Amino acid sequence: MNNQQRNELCHCGSGKKYKNCCMRKDEAQAQLSRQQFDVRRVIGPNTTPYAFWKRWSAACGRNEFGLVYDMLLPNGALSERFKSAEDFFVNINEIGLPYESRWNLDKIKLTETTCKYLCHRTDSDDKNADVIVSMMSLVRTEQGYRVENIQREVCKPGADFMLSFEIFGEKSAEADYLKKLKTGWTRPDLTDASSRYVAPAET
Repeated sequence: MNNQQRNELCHCGSGKKYKNCCMRKDEAQAQLSRQQFDVRRVIGPNTTPYAFWKRWSAACGRNEFGLVYDMLLPNGALSERFKSAEDFFVNINEIGLPYESRWNLDKIKLTETTCKYLCHRTDSDDKNADVIVSMMSLVRTEQGYRVENIQREVCKPGADFMLSFEIFGEKSAEADYLKKLKTGWTRPDLTDASSRYVAPAET
């Protein structure tokens, strides 16, 4: 077990302080060696999108980043950035993983083969603070859902701000509908009864 202190010279001989050299790598190796869960027992073909979010959140909350790494889609955009679970752990702050304790899951968008989560958080109680919005893209595999990519945007709150998949260039029927409402459009089936078509009485 490595008991080296943060401000000591690193054991690798680089001449740097341990905290600026191998500390994160050693922490990653120690953390990953304690992983107890096989992803195939946590996520299966019948795991629903919401259950996946809960299990992803639980693993992130427990710092089980080896398990989180195994939830990534092999050869997906995110796994391609980090070629090993150790590399993923060391650079975890670069990603800003969305999960339950810090993020609100706002919307889920499903197709037969994909799932997308739209979630957000704010960094303060200030109503004018920036809103950090994330979209997690999942792909359905034979083993169950796997995370293909995580995208993040920092948005300015305001009268026109809307939590929508359109933030990430995704078509959103909900956003289209709300935009129509702002222009004064009303659904035909919700108009005043007096303006509705009434069939003439039979003679």
